[in-house]
Amino acid sequence: MSVETHGHSNPHHEHPDVVGSRNRLGVILILVADIAMALSVLFVYFYLKGQNVNDMWLPAATEDSPAILALSSKGTWYITALAGLGAAAHFYGLKGARAKNATQLVLGGGVALVFSIAALVYQFMQISSAPFTTTSGAYASCYFLIAGLNALHLVLTVFIALGNWNRSRLGIYAADHWHVDIVNVWWIWMTVSSLLGAFALSFA
Repeated sequence: MSVETHGHSNPHHEHPDVVGSRNRLGVILILVADIAMALSVLFVYFYLKGQNVNDMWLPAATEDSPAILALSSKGTWYITALAGLGAAAHFYGLKGARAKNATQLVLGGGVALVFSIAALVYQFMQISSAPFTTTSGAYASCYFLIAGLNALHLVLTVFIALGNWNRSRLGIYAADHWHVDIVNVWWIWMTVSSLLGAFALSFA
């Protein structure tokens, strides 16, 4: 009696392109939800500014509290600039991944990580130095909403950039770099979101 042995491929194994396509779809769905939220925040900002119910957009001084003044939007534009530089650095690394240049990939990812940390630190400095609280009027509430959303984006970006840089350093993207492509999409949206927030706060 003879035994015939047949080689069988792992039925649970999926091609990296299939996994990458599914992950891209997941990222797209997350971005759609996040974009909807960001646009809703902008709508609320301009709606409340336009309505200015009971002059509570920027309340005047009272016996108990000083007048609420709008902050300069300069800081938010600085944060957007840092985000843009980080996105450019990541794209530089992505070009290295596409060209099979590991050194360029690691360098771009590392520089992008540094810019994301710098933007996050500066964002927290802006929030902590605001001379009002969330109960100081509609503008103050919207300011913290926009700044908080941007801070959340930056926290996620630091986490993602750190992972991307570390995996690049370990050579995990040597054969396939679709992860780096997905991270590039996130960098672009995060920068655009920061830009929208800076734009809105320029019209206080």
